[in-house]
Formats: sequence, structure tokens, C-alpha cells
Amino acid sequence: MSERRLYSIEEANALLPHLAPALVELREKYEQAQLARREIQIAAAGNGGSHERDDLNRLVARVDELLDRLREWDVELRDVSTGLIDFPSIVEGDDAYLCWRLGEPEVAWWHRPDDGFPGRRPL
Repeated sequence: MSERRLYSIEEANALLPHLAPALVELREKYEQAQLARREIQIAAAGNGGSHERDDLNRLVARVDELLDRLREWDVELRDVSTGLIDFPSIVEGDDAYLCWRLGEPEVAWWHRPDDGFPGRRPL
């Protein structure tokens, strides 16, 4: 993790007003893309094409843009459906992640890299 950006609690919390809307849109577009993909598969199995293909391409492009934004922020998306994010950090002198989930008012949890979400501890 030493080559990546490391977040302080304050820096992670400062990103939340930008991160939360991106995650809401990402979840929405991701779900729409999954539905469009299923419709295309059903149409293809029945011998026809689908007008949904253009919609799917637009949705996938937007999902890619949003994922690129998360990569630019150097955060790790752990779960699209819950908006679970890890911010690389140092806690108690060791590599760690500040852990936040969409809907939580602030970054208030952390865990060691090997512990994951089940090992979340309050800050």
C-alpha cells in the first residue's frame, strides 16, 4: 500500500460529499446495465437482436467513467450494492483501511488489510 495515496480520517471524510453521489449513480447504472444485458441475452436466444444494445453500451460507458473516478481518488470499491469503500491508510502504525459504507454519516471504522469488513473496528 505504500505506493498508493494514504488517507487521514479528515481527508476521507472530506471526500464523502463527492463520493456518495458517484456511488449512488454507479449502483443505479450498474443495476440498469445488468437488466439490459439480460434482455439482450433473452432476445438473442429467441433469434432476434435487441434495441437495448445501444442503451447497454451507454450504461457500461458511464459505469466505466464512474469506476475511473474512484480509481483517481485511489479508493477501493468493495461492494457496489452497499457502496462499501475502503480508504488506504495507516492506523496504529500499520497499513490499514478506513472503512465507510454509503449511508453512514462519516468515516468511523477501520480494519487491517487481511481482516476485511468483518474485522471493522471503531476509530
